[in-house]
Formats: sequence, C-alpha cells, structure tokens
Amino acid sequence: MRRQSTPSINLASFPASRAFFATLVLALVPSSAFCQSAETPPAAAEDAPAAEKAGKSDVKWRPLAGKWEDAHFGGDGEVTRENWKKKSEGAAEKRPADGKLFRLGMGDPLTGIRWTGESSKENYELRLQARRTDGFDFFAAVTFPVGEEHCSFVLGGWGGGVVGISSIDGNDASSNETTSYKDFKNKQWYNIRARVDEENVTVWIDDLEWSSVNRSEHTFDIRIEMDPCLPVGIANFQCESEVRGIEFRSLAGTAGDDASAKETSETTPAGNP
Repeated sequence: MRRQSTPSINLASFPASRAFFATLVLALVPSSAFCQSAETPPAAAEDAPAAEKAGKSDVKWRPLAGKWEDAHFGGDGEVTRENWKKKSEGAAEKRPADGKLFRLGMGDPLTGIRWTGESSKENYELRLQARRTDGFDFFAAVTFPVGEEHCSFVLGGWGGGVVGISSIDGNDASSNETTSYKDFKNKQWYNIRARVDEENVTVWIDDLEWSSVNRSEHTFDIRIEMDPCLPVGIANFQCESEVRGIEFRSLAGTAGDDASAKETSETTPAGNP
C-alpha cells in the first residue's frame, strides 16, 4: 500500500535561525536514528565479507547521459546543466567521464530530475556524486527500481542528517531499520551507490556500506511526493544541491541490461575537491 503524504514543517516560514529548526526537526525523528554513535551506518560489521563480495564486478560503469528531464513536482527550483570535465586552472583530478553537472535550485519544497531512457529493474548498480551547496535538508533522494517496486535512498533528510531508505514495509527513511544519522557538510561531494540484486538492496556512502535490506523479507515503495522521479531520479528538499557523474552497470553483464548506456569507457568516481 502506497504511503500517503504526511504534514511537514515548513521551516522557512518561521523567523528563527536554521540551526534552531534543524535541531528541532531532528529531535522529532524516532530515536532509532540516534541509537548508534554518530556517523555509524546500520550495516553490521559482520556483514563485511558480503559487502566486499558485492563491491566486486568486472562489468564497466557506463554514464547515464542525454535523457534526463526536470521532474516537475510543482514549486520546483531551477534546474541547470553544465559540463565540467576539466578542473579550473588546469589542475589534474579524476572525474566521471560524463562531464554533466546538474544544479538543483531550492524548491518549495522539492526540485529534481528523472531519467527517461531505458532502465533496469533487476541486477544492477547505480552511482553518482552529490553535494548540498546551501540549506540544510536532504540534498539527494535517489529513487530507483527494485523489481516491480521502487525505493528512495535519502541523504540528509528531516533537518539535515537522517539517512535511510524510503519506504520499507510502509515506513519511510525516518522510521525503519535503515534509519541512521550522518553529519553532511555543505559544499562537500559524497559518493553514493545503490545495488539491486536478487537477494538485497544495498546502499553505500563514500564506499562505506550503509544499509543492506533483504528483499524476500520486505516490501519497498516510495513516498507519494516522489512519484515525479520515477523510474530513476534524484531530488532535493528545500535546499540547493549539485549532482554529477551518474553511472550505471549491469550485474548480469548482458547487452539488454546496458541498452540505456551508450558510452563504453570505464570511469572512476571523483574524490572531494
């Protein structure tokens, strides 16, 4: 059953500082997000061998390029695009081969983009880089298919620090087994990766496994507000953010699964400049 939209606090409408309201909103998040030490993902240490296995693949990463459009939530901020293959002043730096950067302006409340090309539903990985440049709420909610279902990997929600997958068994990222906390710094790039295989949905931040959820034991869905991002999309909430280097690879390594990716060069995700 689709989780319906719930009332949310419009922080911008109150004449207090952002820091006060970030603290207030985080205080309302279920305590499961903070039962661990800060910066600790819910993925258990004993799962490290599985995570190591999941990270290995001989299939090349391929850019998802050329078929992105604005998501049209209503109240969207401006979406701009630019190429950024070379760092200013000629300094060398590893960056994704696509070279396309998306700037998502501050919406009321959401701004995002969606992929209109072919996309896989099973046995694939998706990765990208994102950063928040202004504001304090989620700078990337990455929506992707899980078979015939979908979910969103939310980074920095509910006031700026909540991380989790929305939704699992009808519970969104603030109130399920993936709920956790991370201190995201503005203007710092973060590597984000999501993997859908036959058994699990697994997500990483900066190559650290953050959550892994067994598919056979749970159902997946997205909050109704995120529908404009289907089938694959990235959105922010009342902040300004940037997204770059969106790439895909098939775990099966079949030509059909790679139909949406037309470039063949292997790429390496960039570090934080």
